[in-house]
Amino acid sequence: MLKIDNITKSFGGLRAVNDVSFSVNQGEIVGLIGPNGAGKTTLLNLLCGIYKVDSGSVRFEGNDITNLAPNRICHMGISRTYQIPQPFDALTALSGVTVAVINGKKRENMTLSDAGLDASYFLEFVGLFAKRDTLSRDLTLYELRMLELARALATSPRLLLLDEAMAGLNPGEASKALDMIWSAQEQFGVTILWIEHVMKVIMKAANRLVVLQYGEKIDEGPPEAVMANEQVIQAYLGGSDVND
Repeated sequence: MLKIDNITKSFGGLRAVNDVSFSVNQGEIVGLIGPNGAGKTTLLNLLCGIYKVDSGSVRFEGNDITNLAPNRICHMGISRTYQIPQPFDALTALSGVTVAVINGKKRENMTLSDAGLDASYFLEFVGLFAKRDTLSRDLTLYELRMLELARALATSPRLLLLDEAMAGLNPGEASKALDMIWSAQEQFGVTILWIEHVMKVIMKAANRLVVLQYGEKIDEGPPEAVMANEQVIQAYLGGSDVND
């Protein structure tokens, strides 16, 4: 579904992503891990068009999407969430998701009322329908993460990019969020590329892991095999137990 070939991105003298290649197959959950500053979020920003690739290519479902505008990439079926939630603070939860519906894969002759009905469905799916008239800025962190998920799903993606969906959540909230992501994969058939630092979650969720360090891929494979790699342990965990 997604094929990344030798992509590189520099900011001035800093090479944030260096000659990275891997693929994501339809139906997979692929975890993208690595220490802070490894280039993970930069890579997601390259995939969805926020940053421009210096060299290399990105193909999605056989189409070259390298350096396309973010709205075109969204319309082709890629959506994302953010490590720090990015709600429309002055809009209600329902209005914010309605914006996503309207700006996603547009249906011909879709009215604002139609978009609102679609948005209500996604809010109901993530358990936020009761908060539909609440301003986004008044939601809890867990609710904001669910709102991010609802907005992303509302664009009708086939590939969902998650950026630290568990950040700041307590264990109970993280468990609920994981169940919601699994439900989204099952119900909407989305493939997922997921940055995550909560290792117990991503080890449980991912079919494969890709590991970045200093912008370069240092390993890729099944979670248990990757986390047994001494280079990964030293680079990502500093030699500590992967279950800590």
